[in-house]
Amino acid sequence: MASNAMRTISLRNIASHKVRLFLTILSVVLGTAFIAGSSMMTTSLKNSMDSLLTTAFDDVDVVMMPGKDSPLGVPMADVQKLRERPDAQSVDISAQQASVVITGSDGKPLQTGAAPAQAFAVAPGESFATGVTLAEGTKPEAENEIALNPGAMKKGDLKVGDTTTVVTPHGKTEMKVVGTFDAEVVTDSMVGVAFTEADFLKHFTDGEHVQLVTIGLNDGANADTVRTELQQQYPGVTIETGQSLVEQTTKLISQGLSFVNYILWAFAGIALLVGTFIISNTFAMIVAQRGRELALLRAVGASRGQITRSVVFEAIVVGLIGSIIGIFAGMGLVKILFALMGSQGMPLPDGGLGLDAKSILVPLGVGIVITVLSAWAPAQRAGATHPVQAMRSGDQSSNNSLLIRTVFGCLALAVGIGLALLGSLNSDLGGMTTRMSTIGTGAFLVVIGLWLAGPAFAGPLVGGLGRIVGAPFGAVGKLAATNSQRNPRRTAATAFALTLGLMMVSSIGMLGATMRDSMADMIDDSINADYVLTGSAGGAIGVPKDVPEVVAGVDGVESVTTTYAAPMLLGGKPMSDSMGAPNMKVVRGDISKAIKIELIDGTLDLPENEPGVIIAESTAETFDLKVGSNVTLTSLSGGQAKAPVKGIYKQNSTVGRALASYESAREINEEQSIQIDSIFVSAGGHSEQMRTKLQDATASHLVVGVKDKNEYIGETTSVINQMLSILYALLGLSVVVAILGIVNTLALSVIERRQEVGMLRAVGTQRGQIRRMIYIESAVIAFYGALLGAAVGLGIGWAFIHALSGEGMDSVVVPWGQVAAMLGASILVGIIAAVWPGHKAARTKPLEAITD
Repeated sequence: MASNAMRTISLRNIASHKVRLFLTILSVVLGTAFIAGSSMMTTSLKNSMDSLLTTAFDDVDVVMMPGKDSPLGVPMADVQKLRERPDAQSVDISAQQASVVITGSDGKPLQTGAAPAQAFAVAPGESFATGVTLAEGTKPEAENEIALNPGAMKKGDLKVGDTTTVVTPHGKTEMKVVGTFDAEVVTDSMVGVAFTEADFLKHFTDGEHVQLVTIGLNDGANADTVRTELQQQYPGVTIETGQSLVEQTTKLISQGLSFVNYILWAFAGIALLVGTFIISNTFAMIVAQRGRELALLRAVGASRGQITRSVVFEAIVVGLIGSIIGIFAGMGLVKILFALMGSQGMPLPDGGLGLDAKSILVPLGVGIVITVLSAWAPAQRAGATHPVQAMRSGDQSSNNSLLIRTVFGCLALAVGIGLALLGSLNSDLGGMTTRMSTIGTGAFLVVIGLWLAGPAFAGPLVGGLGRIVGAPFGAVGKLAATNSQRNPRRTAATAFALTLGLMMVSSIGMLGATMRDSMADMIDDSINADYVLTGSAGGAIGVPKDVPEVVAGVDGVESVTTTYAAPMLLGGKPMSDSMGAPNMKVVRGDISKAIKIELIDGTLDLPENEPGVIIAESTAETFDLKVGSNVTLTSLSGGQAKAPVKGIYKQNSTVGRALASYESAREINEEQSIQIDSIFVSAGGHSEQMRTKLQDATASHLVVGVKDKNEYIGETTSVINQMLSILYALLGLSVVVAILGIVNTLALSVIERRQEVGMLRAVGTQRGQIRRMIYIESAVIAFYGALLGAAVGLGIGWAFIHALSGEGMDSVVVPWGQVAAMLGASILVGIIAAVWPGHKAARTKPLEAITD
């Protein structure tokens, strides 16, 4: 039979089964949509950031920043000299910490969501800052005068001439709004505050140095030439051209935005992984249902290869259509994500959809390849079927022996379980990475083993569950139980998608619950203070510097200990694991009254006016230090100073790997860059009266939150809950795809069993009973898949937690409530998935079905 004829038959077959085509394509669409979306999103974000940067540095030719020999920044005396240069058109200053909070007409801080609140300095003699134009009123000139962007004026219901409260790292000040300004880099959702240069220096710097100087040159001046000249004049300062800084910043932003790509690719990976099983299962059923058709083709001369190629051709068509739709779905996904960012106060300039060759060709290729690979085994089976065998209706593949598949599956399960146990129980295996890799390999083999041995398990287990679930429904329940175990291959393949999703959800849920409880216990055991004061959630700046003194003056307060975060390294290495710029903890006050620390050697006393550090035992071992040793502290801008080791304490995750005295931090950092992290208050115990006193004392600062120990624990562990929410949303996609798989399988099963359903209707079975039968089948299959996934997921979770027992997770927490909810929801999922197939089966006309 000619190839053209086979292609024509394949295309007509696809067109004649529109519902089957839609369900199969949907599995492809979900995966490719996230692949296309991930590429478009990162491209669009990059374009938006490039637009912002280009706009911000449009009129900037040369930039000066702190260097190795100038850790505090560029001296203002040098800034004045730069302004005297004949080739300098504008010279503006900025600071490392230029965040600000202002109040609206109601006296409450303006809420900007995730958008920044940024301060600007207006240089004397200029009409306004570079790239900024005056919109209304006048520019700030006198002390405590400011100008705001229109968005901030609208948010705060303010007008020119109003007085507002401004909170900076320096403290709180009443300032007068004398004008408004427009700037492309300040969107309406942001808060932009323009200060006089004198006020800016007072509130955001040490008064003598600045962190950033931007220079705009007159027409005809060459930026590279000026940069070289300035570098010779100021060798201790880092100097870049504006263009070079844009390129460097763009590169850093691209690296920072990669996390969005990782999340979207993870979505795509899970959707495609689960979709692969569904597509394979769908094609297997399609091939089985087309037995007579394929037999006829073989009988009229079609070869095995032609039959196989025709099925593969259908897979290519399905993959192509699904991938194209997925690309359009990806466009919609990007639009939704940008809309969500805008609603959270993070609107970006329109960078377009980011539609390029990569965002089209990659999802197109992946979608087609995945679909063809998924259909390959069914295609091979289609080509290998003999004409006489295929003349019989039904899925003949279900009659094939499961022995070889089961043997290999059980072998993979045994090896996988063995590796997981080896990694979790054998602490001598190697480092933590080796143990985690061993457990991960074991988990992968367990998944493969479940896939291979699944049909052998599905028969007896699903049959047993079916009899239990179907018992209250009488004969319909028994029939449903029989149907659910009739084809173990199909049942196992349908349930496996849900097994995979629930396995990941339960294992991550177990890890998250254990981490949350372990962190809560650890904080509870390590904090001595009665109250902890931190910056309010969503605050643009940290706690103002004068708050510790205000709190110390509250009646009933016994002691106040303040911890800071300073941008510096110890021995050239960061002392924190936090994201972003590396910070080191700094203490002012008696740390032992705030946090329980077990001293090993020396003292915990760090007088604020003397240099010194106390370090964890692990830090002492890493750098071969002891009490009395000198260690080098380095600021991120290159400043260095020696500090003596005053004490060594037992590892304490609340404190971190090292603590420096305030003097040591101030010696190499601009004071404004040393930000308050937390204020620990001891007041002879917790009482609502003391809480009220502390809240009243700090209320005027606007950005301070007062928490007792339990509230502080809850806020700290909320980070884990947020991470889990993201992961659950990610894994929820696999459950959505699994539901589609159940719908797909049941719909195809109803088509295959059309004669059987028609016979049941002919002998008196009512439509409602037919629907209940399909519902029970679906619920049993879904419950089996969820039960298997939860059991395996908890086992894998236990292995990982046990391996981490020496890292603070000493007790395993099983989220039984969550597991029970997932199992209950799986039954509901099964019923929902069966609504449309059940309705279709119930509408089967007996005589038409029997005569098919």
